[in-house]
Amino acid sequence: MHPATGSDTSDLATRLRFMRADDETTAVLRETWQLIEPELPRILEGFYRHVLAVPALARLVGDKASTLTAAQNAHWKRLFTSGFDAGYVASVRRIGSAHNRIGLEPRWYIGGYNYVMCELVDIIIRRNRWSTAKAASAVTATTKAIMIDMDFAISVYQEEMLAERQARQHRMDQAIRDFRSESEGVLGLVGEAIDAMRAVAQSMTGTAQQTMDQSVSVAAASEQASSNVQTVASAAEELSSSIMEIDRQVGESARITSTAVASAERTNVQIKGLAEAAQKIGEVIKLINDIASQTNLLALNATIEAARAGEAGKGFAVVASEVKSLATQTAKATEEISGKVAEMQSATAGAVDAIREITDTIRRIDQISTSIASAIEQQGSATAEIAQNVQQAAVGTHEVSSTIVDVTAGTREVSNGASEVEGSAREVTERTQRLRAGIEAFFERIRAA
Repeated sequence: MHPATGSDTSDLATRLRFMRADDETTAVLRETWQLIEPELPRILEGFYRHVLAVPALARLVGDKASTLTAAQNAHWKRLFTSGFDAGYVASVRRIGSAHNRIGLEPRWYIGGYNYVMCELVDIIIRRNRWSTAKAASAVTATTKAIMIDMDFAISVYQEEMLAERQARQHRMDQAIRDFRSESEGVLGLVGEAIDAMRAVAQSMTGTAQQTMDQSVSVAAASEQASSNVQTVASAAEELSSSIMEIDRQVGESARITSTAVASAERTNVQIKGLAEAAQKIGEVIKLINDIASQTNLLALNATIEAARAGEAGKGFAVVASEVKSLATQTAKATEEISGKVAEMQSATAGAVDAIREITDTIRRIDQISTSIASAIEQQGSATAEIAQNVQQAAVGTHEVSSTIVDVTAGTREVSNGASEVEGSAREVTERTQRLRAGIEAFFERIRAA
């Protein structure tokens, strides 16, 4: 017998001793293989017909029956001829691993061994029917080999199942750790999100309340502004009317001023004519005065001549005296007239200067009135535009008031929504706490299982 080597040596030797398989067993198996080998293809063909009759096994085998038959034939030959060496051990382990991989349950595996073993025993008995001892030795060796093979295959099956269970447990433990970590992280994030949501909701509530308060203040201010705008509009309209009246009166003043200028100019012309007449009167009076002087001189000469003439010249002297008296009176009269004319000329000159100043003043007043009229016209246009803008501002203020009402209503809805969000946040917090408790309970049950 050539047992397996390496790490499986001690375990294989222990198994073989326990099964009472020795070198004699190995020799009997090699001899028995000579009887079995010709019959094995028929046995395996019948075996797979038997297997395919079971739906659960048929699904596992599928269309690989011929491939499996060749593999089975090689393995049975190795079982009977290898002396349980390392090649055999590797082969039986591969078979056990394959059975585990495809999910072949041990009951089907043991049943399959039973089918083949019965066929092999039948062959051994038939071929050794004249030698009971030889038949018994061959059956015993074959039974040991099949039990050893089954032991290895099922051991591998169990080892891999245990390894898979341990791997599955490890994956489950890792999954639990990952899930715990992720769930804690998610729950932590959910908690943070809930806190943030609650803070946002509270901020929204505060902001909404502040907005509502400000909206009320703005609405009141808007109403006051609207009232003020209406007052300004009314004042602007009254101012516009007053400016129009002032414009009319200034226009009338300008017209009267123009008339006064014309009258003053005419008066100035007349006074200039009067001054010229006074000048001419002065010239005439000078002429009369000159004549009176000459007359007085002639009267003086006549008096002298009458005195020389004596008695004959008395009558002439009387006449000369009268003429002298008249000349003297004329001189006095002309002197008085000259004084009056001089006074009249002086007054006329003063009147001319005064009228000139009045005319200049009236012209300046007319120019100022024209400027005032132009300024009033511009002011009237500006006032009209102000009145129009104020009216538009009144309309805009009214729209602002309406908008503030809508904003107040919307803010109230936001406040209600924020309250609902805060309530939802509290509910989510409670559910998150229950979820955390449920997860912990789940972990406890998993660990207990």
